[in-house]
Amino acid sequence: MTVKKSTFQTESRTTVVPIINVSLVVVLTLMMISPFLSSQETDVDLPKAQAAEVDDTDNIEITFTIDREIWVGEDQLELADVQHYLGVMFADAPGSIAVIKADQNLPYGEVESLIAEVEASDASRIALATREKDKEGDS
Repeated sequence: MTVKKSTFQTESRTTVVPIINVSLVVVLTLMMISPFLSSQETDVDLPKAQAAEVDDTDNIEITFTIDREIWVGEDQLELADVQHYLGVMFADAPGSIAVIKADQNLPYGEVESLIAEVEASDASRIALATREKDKEGDS
């Protein structure tokens, strides 16, 4: 008896197109409903604070004048030197607050550059100094 081998070969192929189509539909559906999942109205009772509670001894004041001069105490700095100079100060007093006093007529982008340099100097806290408004509404 001779056994005849089958000339029939089975080929198994998986069509990926339907899987991709279903995946795209799921992704699009999730993208459409995701904004609605995180927009919850939540009431928050925020704490009240006064500026007088901050201890002035821990402040490092950085003054940015309308003439683009940057002063830290009695020392005038260039913007490129701020990160290194303040980094040494914050290493000596890590709990200090960097208080930035910038002229209100400076372009925001320049003040933002100074804030970025102060952040890069490892300041644990940064505050922007403002004037208190008068009771009549004048500032």
